[in-house]
This record gives sequence, C-alpha cells and structure tokens, in this order.
Amino acid sequence: MSFYKLVAVLALTATGASAQQSTDLSQFAPLSTIARPAVDPAVAELGYMLFFDPRLSGDSSTSCSECHDPAAGWTDGSDLARGYPGTKHWRNSQTIVNTGLIESGLHWDSGLSSLYDQVHDAMGAGFVANIDMVLAEERLRQIPEYRNRFQAIWGQDPSRDLFAQAIAAYESTLISDDSPFDRYLAGDTGAMSAEALRGFEVFSGKGNCISCHNGPLFSDGDFHNIAVPPNPELAEDPLRQVTFRYVMRVRGLEKDIYDNLDRDPGRYLSTGDPADLGAFRTAPLRYLTYTAPYMHNGVFFTLDEVVEFYNIGGTQDVFGTKSATLAPLGLTRQEKQDLVAFLESLSGSEILAETPRLPDYDLLPMPDQTTMITAARLQGDDQSGRADPSAGSQVGILPNAPAGQRIETDPSESSGLVLMPRQSGGTGN
Repeated sequence: MSFYKLVAVLALTATGASAQQSTDLSQFAPLSTIARPAVDPAVAELGYMLFFDPRLSGDSSTSCSECHDPAAGWTDGSDLARGYPGTKHWRNSQTIVNTGLIESGLHWDSGLSSLYDQVHDAMGAGFVANIDMVLAEERLRQIPEYRNRFQAIWGQDPSRDLFAQAIAAYESTLISDDSPFDRYLAGDTGAMSAEALRGFEVFSGKGNCISCHNGPLFSDGDFHNIAVPPNPELAEDPLRQVTFRYVMRVRGLEKDIYDNLDRDPGRYLSTGDPADLGAFRTAPLRYLTYTAPYMHNGVFFTLDEVVEFYNIGGTQDVFGTKSATLAPLGLTRQEKQDLVAFLESLSGSEILAETPRLPDYDLLPMPDQTTMITAARLQGDDQSGRADPSAGSQVGILPNAPAGQRIETDPSESSGLVLMPRQSGGTGN
C-alpha cells in the first residue's frame, strides 16, 4: 500500500475526535527518504574509535560510550545520567541515534547547535568528560596510530577541532530508519499491527500528540512546558544538587534564582526569558523503545506511564508557563494500549556496536645533542624566540628508527566499525 493510500484508509476509518482532526500526514514519509549528512568513511571510522576511547576524559575512565551505551539505546539507561567520577548529572542522557538529522539544536534546552559543538561541550564539562583540550590533543599525539590516521585524513596532527569532527561524523551515521511504521509507509502492509494502526488514529486525532510530535523525527523542534513532575533524586542527592547549581551559575543565573528552584528551569537556561521556564525541546519519538527512562529527568520508566501522564493533562504547573495544548484527553483503556502500540512501531531493529580495538601509547623519540634546545639556540638565528619547527621530534617518526622513516599504518585498516548499523533483535513491534 502506498503512503497516499494509507492516508486515505486512515481518513475513512477515523471516528470521533480522530475524524475531526485535520492532519497533514505527508510529513511522515519513510525516514530512509530523508537526506542525511555526507560522511567520509575514514573520518567516521576514526570517530568510532575515539567515541569508545576513555582517554578523552580527565582520568581516562569515561568514554562517550559510557553515557551513550549502544546496549542502552545509546543512552546510559538511567533516569538521571551518571556523570564524571565524583559528580552526578541532573538530566537524562538522550540517545544519539538519529541526532545527525536534527537541524534545530541539541540537548533538552537546545543550548548547542550541532554534534560537533556537543563533543566540545561534553569534553570540557567538569561533570561529563572533564578534560582540558590541550591535554586531550597531547594524549592522541602520543599514540602513533591516531597520529597517522589524522595525518592521512587531514595532513595534520590530532587537534580538538578535528577529533570533534571525527566523533560527530561517527555519531551522524547512527540512523534508525527500518521501523514498522517506515516499512508500512514504504508499502509493507503487514509491518504494523491493527492495534498500532488504531494507535496512529489516536496519536493524530483524539490524543493530539501530533501537535508537537510531527515531522520526520516526530518532533517539532520547539519548546514546551508540559509540567513534568520533578525527579525526587534532585532533592535527595547532594552531588546532583552540586551539578545543578554549578550549571545554573555557569549559565549566569543569580543565587537568589537557582536557590529557589526545585526542578530544572529548562529552556530558560539558554534564553533568560521567563516565558521559557520549564520548557524543553520536544523529544523525537523514533527509537524510543530502547531509550527508557523518558522525559528530561527520566521520571517515567515505561511508555504506559508516559501515555497516562498526557492522558491526565500533565501535573501541577509551578512555573505558570504550561503549554495550552496540554489538557486531559479522556482516553479509554483500549485507546491507551493502541497508542503505546503505535509508539512502539516507531522503533526498528536495535543498533549495536562493539568496542573497537584501541591503539596504545608509544614513546616519541627524544632529541639528541644536535637538536636539543639550548639558550644559545633560542637567542641565535631564530629571532622569533621559538625552536626551529623542523628540528627535533617529527610527528610520525618511529622511535629508534632511522631518520626519515615514517610509520606506515594503513588508516583504512578496519578496527571493527560497521557504517551500516548492525541489525539484531526484533522489529520493535
């Protein structure tokens, strides 16, 4: 069945509030038809290695994959993220699946504009990777295989900008576009159950979910206060409170404001606009079967809880900015079950990735007497006060090797990366 026939069938079978809802269903074309970023395989493979490498954290214990674990839907599987050792996060770790397709900003408050910016932000944050960027560069430069991969791709030594590009490139390859809903739109009439099809009617009609969850990723990219209840851990865990207040201070909030917040102020952190208090970016719904717990603070552990939350119209609005679209829905038990079935149909095969083989550190050659920096040399021919860049260690030189011999590691040698996400498990029905 074609997409347009599907629209006609749903229009004919919709009843009650569903039939009265005017919906442009053409926005739900299969995700496989949506343009995605062009990625150089060599850059993505390098990013794959760096994504799993804990040496890009202060104490070499925390890789990107610690908080974005493939086995946990590319989140960390917790209600509130774990944080760097000695710290704890105060928000839920979002999945990075399909983030390469997001155009309107990342994070719950969209404080970052791209995956590249997100890598920089996470590495420098004291409660995430907590590493100085110069130290990160020097660690990678001390690893011959990394040096040679950077040189082969960019003709440069490892740098903060380049490894952020590489990790972002890898993350942008993580696309889930084989959900039952996608397959149904592409013509596979057996891909979705009758229950899920009825749930689509609730989603686009009586439930009015489509007012915010629309477009290819089922997100309008906008910000709404839906009055999610606070996570009790914030009131009970001093380390989460430390991080919470630290971020408030870094973002410029005054003490008399952040000391009087019992929950995340959301988009307000980025804009300073009181109308944005409690507002968060509409979460995309694709791949959500694997990404529980849900909401910005992970307060709901099942889709049934999420649906019931919306069914009652949210909870108390402490900020006075609650979205006008939120109201009690009056869904029946069957309608709620159908809606959950539809939400589950938006997830396809689980995307998994193995930890790659990571290269080792090696010693760089130390200078001999003919190249050793001395006071006389610095005060002599080089009037700039800097050592001759052609002297001493040359990046890429093998330790104890004859002068001029360079490492010949093949950057294309596979380290285990599968650019097409490896599929396993069920269909997500």
